[in-house]
Amino acid sequence: MASLFTTAAVAALLSTAAHGHMIMNTPTPYNHHGTPQLVQVSPLGASAPFPCQGLSDTVSATTLTAGGAQLVKFTGGAQHGGGSCQFSVTYDFPPPADKSRWKTIYTLIGGCPVSAAGNLPVGGSDPDGRADAAQCGNDSGVECIRQFEVPIPAGLPSGNATFAWTWFNKIGNREVYMNCAPVSITGGAADPGFLAELPDLFLANVPGECTTGNGVLNIPNPGRFGRVLEQPSPGSEGSCAKVEGVPAFEGGSGSPSSTGKPVPAPTSTLTSTSTSTSTSTSTSTSSASVVASSTAPALTSGVVAAPTSLTVVPIPSPTSRVVVPIPTPSVGAGNGSASAGSQPCAPDGALICFSSTTFGLCAHGKAVEGPVAAGTTCANGKIMRRSAKFGFGRRL
Repeated sequence: MASLFTTAAVAALLSTAAHGHMIMNTPTPYNHHGTPQLVQVSPLGASAPFPCQGLSDTVSATTLTAGGAQLVKFTGGAQHGGGSCQFSVTYDFPPPADKSRWKTIYTLIGGCPVSAAGNLPVGGSDPDGRADAAQCGNDSGVECIRQFEVPIPAGLPSGNATFAWTWFNKIGNREVYMNCAPVSITGGAADPGFLAELPDLFLANVPGECTTGNGVLNIPNPGRFGRVLEQPSPGSEGSCAKVEGVPAFEGGSGSPSSTGKPVPAPTSTLTSTSTSTSTSTSTSTSSASVVASSTAPALTSGVVAAPTSLTVVPIPSPTSRVVVPIPTPSVGAGNGSASAGSQPCAPDGALICFSSTTFGLCAHGKAVEGPVAAGTTCANGKIMRRSAKFGFGRRL
C-alpha cells in the first residue's frame, strides 16, 4: 500500500510540476499584482531569497486587530500533498534576514495548505497567470486548497508590521516557501514583552540551515499557539532537531476537532475583519483554540484592550526592541481631522512619507506614523537606503 501511495504521489507531482507551486493571496502579499517584479509560486532559493523572496513593494496593506483573527487563503497548482506551516510577524522594515527578528504566532502541523495524496488537478489561474486548483472554502476539506483563520494575539504591539507564511511541503523536493504581507496591527498591547517571548520563526531547506525529511514535519519549537491537523511523520526532521511527541497547543488537545475547526478556547471569542484594496472586506467570527499569552488580561477576560497608538523601532540587536509611543488620538468633535502621528491618505496600501525618517502604510484612509529602519530614508513614497558618500538613497 505504501509503494502504491508513493507512486501515485510522485505521478501527481510530475503531472503538474510545470504549473508552479503555491502563494498566499490573502492577506495581500508584497508584489502580488501590478509591480515590475511579482511574487513567485516558487520556493525560497537563489532567485527568491529569505526573507519574503527579497520582495517588499506594497500593493495593499491589510489591517489586523490584535485579539482578532485573519483569514489566510492560497493560490497554486502544486500543493505537494500539503505539509506543515507557520505564521509569523516582524516589525522591522525592510523585512529582516535575521530569523530571530521574526516571531511565530501560529503553527499548523500537517494539513496545510491541503490534505491530499499529491498535487491537485489545475483548474484555472489568477490574473497574473499563476495556476490554481479547487478551493475548499474551509479549513477541513480534503483534495482541495484550504483556508485558515489565524488568531492574532492580543499581546502584539500596535504598529506597521509584516505578516509571513512559511510552508514545509510533505512530499517532493525538500523546500521551504515564504510569502509576506504588509499589515497594520491595531488595538495591541503597550508592553512589547509578549512579542519577545514568542519563538523565532523556524527556517530550513536553505543554505546554512538544516534539511527536513519527507512527510509531515513536526516543527521544532512551534510555540504555544496552533493546531495539529495530521500526525507528524517519523523521520520528517531530516537533519533538523528531532521533536519528541506531538505538540499540545494551548486551548485544545493538540489534535483537530471532528469538524476540523479549532478547539474553542473557554473564555474568548474572536471577531475578524480583513480589509484590502484588492479583495473585498470580510467579517467573520470564529472560536479560536488560542490567541495570546495566558497572562494577558484581554485573553482571560474576553475583552480586547482599547487601541494604543505605538510603533516598534527596528534596531540591529536581535535581543532587544524599543517601543516608542505615538500620541493617542484625542476625542474631538468628530470633524474627521487626523490626530497627531497620523494623517488622511489614499489609496489604501500606499506608503506615506511623514518625513525622511518616518513613514506609514495607508489603511482605512489613514496612515499611522512610525520610524524607518536604521540606515534608510523615506522619500517620494519609497523606502531607500542612505548613502553616506553622496547623501542620497537607493530604493530597496
